[in-house]
Amino acid sequence: MRSVLFILTFLFLQVSFSQNDTIVDFGQSLLNENRLDIAISYYNKHLIVSQNDEQSIHLLLGLAEAYKLQLNYSEASKYYTRAFEEIELSNNTQLKFFYYVKMAEFYRKRTLFKEAAVELKKADIILKSHQIDDVYLSNFYGRKAALFTEYYFIQDSTLYYASKALKLAEKVNDKDGVFYSSLEISGVYEDKKEFQNAIKSLETLIKYSEDNKLIQQQVDAYINYTRILIKDNQLEKALRECLKALEFAKENELFYGEILFTDNIRNIYKKLGNITKAYQYLEIRLDLTDKYYKIEHDNFLFDLEEKYKLSEKENQITINNLEIENKNKALETNKRQLFISFALLLAAIGISVLIAYFLKKEKRSNKRLQRLSQENKFLLSEANHRINNNLQLMVILISDQLKKTPKKRNFQLKSILTKVEAISTLHKHLYKNEDKNKVDVCSYLNDVKTGFFQVFKENNIETNFNIAPVQIPSDYAMYFGLLLTELCINSIKHAFENQEYKEINFELKYTDRIIFKYSDNGTTRMDNIIQPKLIDKICRQLEIEYEINTENGFSFSFVKEIIND
Repeated sequence: MRSVLFILTFLFLQVSFSQNDTIVDFGQSLLNENRLDIAISYYNKHLIVSQNDEQSIHLLLGLAEAYKLQLNYSEASKYYTRAFEEIELSNNTQLKFFYYVKMAEFYRKRTLFKEAAVELKKADIILKSHQIDDVYLSNFYGRKAALFTEYYFIQDSTLYYASKALKLAEKVNDKDGVFYSSLEISGVYEDKKEFQNAIKSLETLIKYSEDNKLIQQQVDAYINYTRILIKDNQLEKALRECLKALEFAKENELFYGEILFTDNIRNIYKKLGNITKAYQYLEIRLDLTDKYYKIEHDNFLFDLEEKYKLSEKENQITINNLEIENKNKALETNKRQLFISFALLLAAIGISVLIAYFLKKEKRSNKRLQRLSQENKFLLSEANHRINNNLQLMVILISDQLKKTPKKRNFQLKSILTKVEAISTLHKHLYKNEDKNKVDVCSYLNDVKTGFFQVFKENNIETNFNIAPVQIPSDYAMYFGLLLTELCINSIKHAFENQEYKEINFELKYTDRIIFKYSDNGTTRMDNIIQPKLIDKICRQLEIEYEINTENGFSFSFVKEIIND
């Protein structure tokens, strides 16, 4: 009889777990198909009648994921918090690990890379002391690969973790994991400029997402696919794929994809010389961007509110601790000193009142400072958006004039365009940085170089850039960017004449000072005395002494002491 009961119990549990898995899996399929409203209703319905803690946690995480995909970060944060509270009560290490991975992706989605790295560090601590299920481990390695792509910029690490994630995802048949780990690998091909390998990989991913009804993933693949086609100069094909992808994004209400595809179409028409179409899609892009900024503004206010509430809680906890500490001290004093006179007791009460008064006054002051800080951050964000839009408008107007100017006379306009783009690039880096006073000179100057990509290609010029990753003051960064821009313009314009092999080299080192070296192998200016006026003015602004050598081509160098705190 006992054996029969044991078998029946075992079968019941198996059926129960199977149903739980089916409920969670079906919810995930709704997310993959971008049926977000239906997914939210489905999760809420089953959350009411969830059969165990584990299923309840997965349903809460599913709700958070749905709201995250809708860009409703406030609601997503609420459900992530509820999920964590239930995980703490259940003491489930596997789900706690999975929660940290999910939070890392939540922060990464909002470009809060530092916070995402902290969450992955928490998951890493658990991994060192516990055996983690493959399905959760696949997600962990996939998010590490994404951070190495977007935050650390280390291709080899991206490839290493993405390969590990892909292997585990295939093992547990995690379609989402297979897709995103493969997407990271295609990104490595792109960074290495192996465009054909990247295109082939992304075409496979698009087919994979179609076959498995992975709607959001299909748009992500199209975003990378069309971008690489443009980089590979396959403009006609890129235009066809962008138009198709734009319609797909509209059908599935994937707003961010609409913005990117619209901007790609504008860029392609601009490269093809169809200015009318380029302006048409620019207007569409600007309308979409305004809507997106409104969403981002709401999320920005949510982030401020979240930080403000956290600060309030910390202040309240501090005040409570102080009050408890004072009461304990008063109680101990009363026990030890019952014989103390009534006058001393009154003095102690008076001191307590004074402490409470100053604490209250300090709390009011903190609230006012926090409110002013939030207002300043909001105004700065709005100003940055305006500046960025104006710089983009200047680039478009100069590019339009460039199209109308004969090639023999358009180099001056190209020079102005590259200088504007150098300033625009610096603005983007400052806006992304938490520290507005410093800029990563390696990332910034490489972006300046990218602005010359088409010009270098048109003039068959090889480039070798080696830039140390160092944070420098933003004022110096601006002058370095303008200086590099002017040197490249002068080389392109004056250095090479009827020369088969053209080369530009640039190196920036940093130990306890900056060493700036630029050279080309142009023969036009050999053994000439050269003192470029604009370069000389920039160097005076930097308060540096520079050297120019024309014995073997052209070379320019200087050394600058920079104090980096």
